[in-house]
Amino acid sequence: MVNKENHQITEPEKVGTRKTRKKPWKIRLKQWGIWKVGLLAIGIILVFIIFMSIITSLFSGTAGVSDSLGTSNEAVSKSDQALPGETSSTSGVADSGFQFDVTKIIYSGNISLYVDDFQSTFEKIAAYTLAQEGFVQDASSSTTEINQNSVPNSGYLTIRVPAAKFTEAMKEIQSYGTPISSSINSTNISQQYQDVQGQLDNLKIEEARLQDYLNQAETTSDLLLIETELNRVRTEIDNRTTMIKNWDNEINYSTIVVSLSEKAIGTSTVESPFSGLIQKISQSFIASINVILTGLAMLIVLMVRLIPFAAVLGFGYLIYRQIKKKKS
Repeated sequence: MVNKENHQITEPEKVGTRKTRKKPWKIRLKQWGIWKVGLLAIGIILVFIIFMSIITSLFSGTAGVSDSLGTSNEAVSKSDQALPGETSSTSGVADSGFQFDVTKIIYSGNISLYVDDFQSTFEKIAAYTLAQEGFVQDASSSTTEINQNSVPNSGYLTIRVPAAKFTEAMKEIQSYGTPISSSINSTNISQQYQDVQGQLDNLKIEEARLQDYLNQAETTSDLLLIETELNRVRTEIDNRTTMIKNWDNEINYSTIVVSLSEKAIGTSTVESPFSGLIQKISQSFIASINVILTGLAMLIVLMVRLIPFAAVLGFGYLIYRQIKKKKS
């Protein structure tokens, strides 16, 4: 291109191809505006708060888990033991190296069943108990005539089964009907057992010593005094011996109380399926309303929890729009 004044040839200017220098950050902040800078600051604060919350929750969760594991390991080593017939994964040794005795545990269970035929199930449970080398300790039943309008047949059995077959018996008996409820209880009497056994051993030693004194007594007064003390010691020995025998019986044979209720409806009466229909409808309607309200409450809580994330995403979207606008 020729310049008329200076008669010099100059290169044509290329529009849109000249590289512009980057502006300082202060000038760019002024061009953004105060509200954009404020949004940027708020976004940075929100991201920092969320990041710190996550870090805090992770560290606190790890500490809580470690504390709970330390406590639970000690508790498991002392109390949590496998049921008879099951394999235990714990050794029963606490962290301090203390050997906790779990050799003397009494197991008991309770089972409630709905059955189709009360009498046959009653007899089936009794036969199963005998087949497991156990026995029926107590039993009671209440049966009615078919033509009588009364409550369904019901009753209970208190059975004793070998401790090694306790878990198997609990599962087997529950398969004889529809379970209503079931529970298992275990009592560790190892420490009490050891204490009583130690007292019994000491009393036997004292009995032998008194017997020697009795053989060496020379006067009647000494003889009477030693015999009185010997009778007292022998009475204590009998009491503790009986206590240990009862404990051995309960340890070796677990107790299961089985309650039976017949589901069959008497054939002599007609029970209308429409009885209490209005009450059932009202209860169903109220239950549906409660479900809807619960869902709304959960939705509101979820929306409130998502507000910080929505703010961060919105702020990120604004920044993306600004960057895209400047590039274009």
